Amino acid sequence: MRRWMIRGPLYAIGLCAVVLATIVLMFAIQARLRLPELHAWHKVALPAEFRAGRSTTPGSFADYRRLEDRLFAELRARVIDDPSAADSQMLGRYNPKSVTARLALDTPYNRSFELAPEHPRGGVLLVHGLSDSPYSMRGIAEEFFAQGYYVLVLRLPGHGTIPASLVDVTWQDWYAAVALAAKHAQAAAGPGKPFLAGGHSTGAALVTLYAVRALEDPGLPRPERLYLVSAAIGISRFAVLTNVIAGLSFIPGFEKSRWIDVLPEYDPYKYNSFPVNAANQIYKLTHVLAGALEEAGNAGRLSSMPRVLVFQSIVDATVTAREVVSGLLALLPPRGHELVVFDVNRRERLQGLIAPEPMEDLEKLRVATDLPFRLTLIGNRRDGSAAIAAYTREPGGRDVAVEDLPFEWPAGVISLGHVALPFPPDDPVYGLTPKPGAQPEFHLGVVAVRGESGALMVPLGVFARLRCNPFFEIIRTRIDRSLLHDEVP
Repeated sequence: MRRWMIRGPLYAIGLCAVVLATIVLMFAIQARLRLPELHAWHKVALPAEFRAGRSTTPGSFADYRRLEDRLFAELRARVIDDPSAADSQMLGRYNPKSVTARLALDTPYNRSFELAPEHPRGGVLLVHGLSDSPYSMRGIAEEFFAQGYYVLVLRLPGHGTIPASLVDVTWQDWYAAVALAAKHAQAAAGPGKPFLAGGHSTGAALVTLYAVRALEDPGLPRPERLYLVSAAIGISRFAVLTNVIAGLSFIPGFEKSRWIDVLPEYDPYKYNSFPVNAANQIYKLTHVLAGALEEAGNAGRLSSMPRVLVFQSIVDATVTAREVVSGLLALLPPRGHELVVFDVNRRERLQGLIAPEPMEDLEKLRVATDLPFRLTLIGNRRDGSAAIAAYTREPGGRDVAVEDLPFEWPAGVISLGHVALPFPPDDPVYGLTPKPGAQPEFHLGVVAVRGESGALMVPLGVFARLRCNPFFEIIRTRIDRSLLHDEVP
């Protein structure tokens, strides 16, 4: 009997190991068959990249910027200027003759950049999302700068160079860079000036974690406000499984199992290829953030959290408004927090085909009257036109204030989305109505193609995804209002 009691669990453990090994093997095989061949930008390591906790880790943001100079010199030497490694595709980001490469290398937006007025009113740190670059925060950065703030837009480690740099990056690397940049931004603002922080997607999770840790760490400057866009508060646990099933990547011939997507790199400011490790790191980050929020809540520290302003599309393929509410806003005591949600276009003929889950989330927000934060819904006016209005309900309230807005849904646009929110509609790369500028013209936001599946090296749906926010002026206005409110005695 005792022997059976021992053999039973051992048998179960062995069976689980066999099943897991089979999953790993099948994933490795399908990755090898499904994904195209890896290129230098999927395999080359750039040793100059920032890593937390090493003896050579920069101790100041000035050192971080010098490290970036070395990093981009490595990128040029080992990929761009090496004929055996460089891309030969006409639009390839790693083709030294392409317009994409000129944007990626000759503009400042794949590196950390600063906007510095002569007499700053305060300091702002902005952090981009996973696989993105500082370019994604350009529109928001320019608005803070227009209001007189010093702005630092951080390049997270592993970003702005080659997708291979995401293969071994960790969330601790990202967080260490955020802490370094926060100290620099606060110091650049000057003594006694307000310090603010914001981020998109993964960047939003990082600045939120930073703000929670700053509540008990006197060595971290506390932000007075957080501005979060498409905040990655909760991520599917599938991310952990994908990291497990990459277990054969060390075997020659199975390197592709380290990748979820391997696509042509034609975007100057965002990776198209996506490694397994990137998904795993954002999952770990959100798990750490949830734990930090729980611990701070139990200790009674969340009452001192900065005021939070969140912008979220109700349709979002990466995160949901439900996760932003349950994982963050609902945990914070009332203190002037606000969630601004962009609805779908209810006048568009395809509105009846919208997936039900986002609509269910929206309805739950509509009927909830005990929310500890202000809720603003941006959607069609009640007359059913393409024009929009803001529907606002105060914390714990039932009454809804309606403000007609001078904007309309563009023809054919059914919803906003995760990647669209931080980009203005006239963005020169991702905008629907790009304005001409000094940089090379490359208008990804207006590409509209139709054809048969398989006609392109990327899915046709890639070009159907909205890349800008036609209502970006609302974000600008909300930022300006928050800054004005902070200055009222």
